[in-house]
Amino acid sequence: MLLRTKVKAGVLLYALLMSAVFTLLLQFYLNRMVAAEGQHRAQITASQAFLMAEVTRDLADSSSGTVIFTQGRSSYKQEADKLNIQVQMDNGKEFSYLFHYEKQNKDKQEAEQSVTEDTEQPVSD
Repeated sequence: MLLRTKVKAGVLLYALLMSAVFTLLLQFYLNRMVAAEGQHRAQITASQAFLMAEVTRDLADSSSGTVIFTQGRSSYKQEADKLNIQVQMDNGKEFSYLFHYEKQNKDKQEAEQSVTEDTEQPVSD
């Protein structure tokens, strides 16, 4: 009878130990999944903000202004050769982007020059 009680206690201790190890592994796994989901959401938000900034850059026609999107709003301010864009998402996060215009202005000027050169050439019969 004494041997039986010791065996039952050993099996019970082993079962408790295994359940504790399983619980720790499960907790670690669940915390890792929650962190990965948080990172995924943050990446999606940052990607949306960058796309909003790019669209704002394409739409910017004055020295400053605001563009409203379904996911948030963006404000831009044009300086000498830079465009500073502040994006505020609906969830409260804010992003700031700085775009340089030097190369784009040169490309536009070259394109305009090529168009005017093409139109100024005389037509031969």
